[in-house]
Amino acid sequence: MGKKVMKLFLDTMLRAAVIILAVAIVVMLVLLARTMSKNKKSDTTTTKEALSIVTEEADPSDPTFGGEDADTSGDAASEETTSEDAQTENDAKSAKIAVINASGESGVAATWQGTLNASGYSSVDIGTYTGDSQSSTTVYVSDSYDVSGITSLFSSASTADKSELDESLCDIDVSGADIVIVVGSMDAANN
Repeated sequence: MGKKVMKLFLDTMLRAAVIILAVAIVVMLVLLARTMSKNKKSDTTTTKEALSIVTEEADPSDPTFGGEDADTSGDAASEETTSEDAQTENDAKSAKIAVINASGESGVAATWQGTLNASGYSSVDIGTYTGDSQSSTTVYVSDSYDVSGITSLFSSASTADKSELDESLCDIDVSGADIVIVVGSMDAANN
């Protein structure tokens, strides 16, 4: 009889220990989730605060940013050129881009889509080249987009006017794209 009582007691203690351990794990997960949530909110708040910092640039009397007492001996033409270059680069970042996989390897266009998105290019579609595999990458451009930021990401990219692209060899409609990147096999594993 004593052994049965002892076995029952040990079984009960083991079950209690398992239940207590399970409850402890759940509580720890809840605390972890709460901490992660707070950190995420904190990061978002910090980012918003950083974006909303007001500089003296808005103060017209501050000579640092070209106010009343500013030194006007600087070259205004170079400032305009820099502004135009930035605008051109911004245009390329906001251009509609199509990445077409012509390497013959699957998943290449999706990988480059991620790389371009991470580099700040906001509108990137993907597709597959239905013609023969290409070895080098060609960036087809319409209008006057500066694609030097894009071509620098690839090891073997050349540029061409978009009118030179045979759009029928793309499995997606690229007619509305401003920039079409046909990725060759030399750039299949380079990102």
